Amino acid sequence: MKSALRNRLIENVFLIGLLGTRKTTKWILESHFKGISVYVNCWKYRSTHDILCEILRGLGFIVHGIEYTSKLITRLEKLTRKKSIIVCSDEVGQLKNFDILYTLARNECGLILISTSYHALMDLVSRIKSSLALTEIEFPAYKPEELFDLMKDKVKFSFKPGTITKKLIRIASMAVERNTRIGLEILGRVGRKAESKGLKVPIKEIKQAIREAEKLKKSYFLSKLNEH
Repeated sequence: MKSALRNRLIENVFLIGLLGTRKTTKWILESHFKGISVYVNCWKYRSTHDILCEILRGLGFIVHGIEYTSKLITRLEKLTRKKSIIVCSDEVGQLKNFDILYTLARNECGLILISTSYHALMDLVSRIKSSLALTEIEFPAYKPEELFDLMKDKVKFSFKPGTITKKLIRIASMAVERNTRIGLEILGRVGRKAESKGLKVPIKEIKQAIREAEKLKKSYFLSKLNEH
């Protein structure tokens, strides 16, 4: 992606992995590519028109949402002639029409496509596939021991010594099915309770946090849906 900082094209990539494998590049874009990148959630923005509106808004343009699609494309074309743009499309498999990917690629936007499904782009027509020239990067699920180490490091830097035992961290890591998002949520919940009460974390708090964190699986998908 660094080539975009030198106003050059980036290599288009397809990031694949299950939930909680840390695929989302949102933080990297905001930290290092501000002003030349935009993140689009394809659960919420699925049509070509909506995605173009979101891209232009993310890059600082005023968009009312009533413009013709052709006008939006023209504005994008003018922009990409001046500087390299990175578009990150999360949950790309939810798109209504994959022609938007062709439009973006033809206008020399660098693309980061993200999906939990290996088959999300399986039905792309050849003209779109060839224009994208995607490099696939797989994010394998964490092994139980890897997740334990990750959570242990989080505790080391975020908790006072002795607040939570390694045994309880291992119990939490084994309960989250290798999903880092849920694992870190459990630590956050028990940490806040321990901080407010000034106590060490007991096993009953871990079990309660595990039950509460399980609800995240549903809320994660619900948060991606639009009003309809």
